Amino acid sequence: MMDQVLAGQNVWNEVLDVLEHKLAPNTFEDTFMSARKVVKEENNTLFVLTPNQYIKHKINNTYFENIKKILEDINSKYQVRFVTEDEIPMAPVQQNFPTISNNNLNLNFTFESFVVGGSNRTAYLTALKVADNPGTLFNPFYIFGGVGLGKTHLMQAIGNFISLNHPDYKILYIQANDYLSDFIKSNRDHQMSEFENKYSNIDVLLLDDIQMLKDKSATQEAFFNLFNTMSNNRKQIIITSDRPANQLNGFVDRLTSRFQMGIFADMKQPDYDERIKILRQKVVEHTTKTISDEIIEYIAKEFSTNVRELEGALNRVLLYSDIYNQLSLEIAIEALDPLIKSKKQSEKKANYEDVLSIISDMYNVSVADILSSNRDRKYVLPRHICMYILKTKYNLTYSKIGNILNGRDHTTVMNGCNKIEDDLKTNQELEMAVEAIIKKL
Repeated sequence: MMDQVLAGQNVWNEVLDVLEHKLAPNTFEDTFMSARKVVKEENNTLFVLTPNQYIKHKINNTYFENIKKILEDINSKYQVRFVTEDEIPMAPVQQNFPTISNNNLNLNFTFESFVVGGSNRTAYLTALKVADNPGTLFNPFYIFGGVGLGKTHLMQAIGNFISLNHPDYKILYIQANDYLSDFIKSNRDHQMSEFENKYSNIDVLLLDDIQMLKDKSATQEAFFNLFNTMSNNRKQIIITSDRPANQLNGFVDRLTSRFQMGIFADMKQPDYDERIKILRQKVVEHTTKTISDEIIEYIAKEFSTNVRELEGALNRVLLYSDIYNQLSLEIAIEALDPLIKSKKQSEKKANYEDVLSIISDMYNVSVADILSSNRDRKYVLPRHICMYILKTKYNLTYSKIGNILNGRDHTTVMNGCNKIEDDLKTNQELEMAVEAIIKKL
């Protein structure tokens, strides 16, 4: 063990040498002079001691990507994790579980690097509780929301926190598609016992994009059994999806009912102020350049859908700044012009029939049912949502919407729009459904 720590210390010393030449002397001295000691090596992870939480967070948020790149450049097998004195993991990691490890967690996805705002505060605070009490409080924890809003980041932040505080826990992050592939391969090769053994000893399961198991009845059955086993043994389950559990089409009821046993939290689109905060955080993570407020504000104004879109726009601006060796609002506008034009063209291309198709899929009714005169509740709600979206997103007249919806009177359409508008003020589930439809458009 001592030899491993010594080897790891030599690697970290190499990294420090590179950083010392890359950073300004004051910056290096203030940040890294007190973070020189490797106190533990475990599963190719070096635990570097930092004097306090401030230095730890500063390194993670500002220099982690640079450190990762340096390790790659020197062909090192190691990852680095920064800890304070009271966070040094002391318990030995069991070595009898080769198929599952914590190495598939992205160490960048931490609570410290997650930007909190009104759109995700409840999800964030719940995630903290889950991470602090795995398997005991909220199980399962079901996170839902649109693409690129930070569900995977928050889920893996829980995993990283638990891994740090419970180093003996076996934690698996897996995308639902990979779970599906694993099941299909094991079934095809008659190795289902190996499949079951692989997943039977997990302490924390992080399953991303559960909606990808739609209509996969055999895989759902396997996951149902795994879910029950873990739940009965107080093992933590965390699931993400693009929609609430009760809107998962193509899932058996007994599985979706299990998802609703614990607690759910939704993540919405960030508002303008949140987008500003997110961009400033991304600037710190991606570059040492100073980016003016007017550039940040321009990106936040033009790109409002999700965090991934914001990050892509910022990276494009940084690329142009490297090409032209300057960083100004004019450069940012030039860099983003093709993206903005493409975005607007995509919005114009949206067909009204897409609204009907997406809503019919979400509510598991046919387009003919929405267009019909049937007054059953399960048809009326999606019909009213269709009216509301055609009015608010496309700014169509009530008469035009009535024509699209099989010749309905403009007063009927107006009442339907008003009904949804009123319900949105108090019905969070409806709000999420409308947001999800608009995102798909």
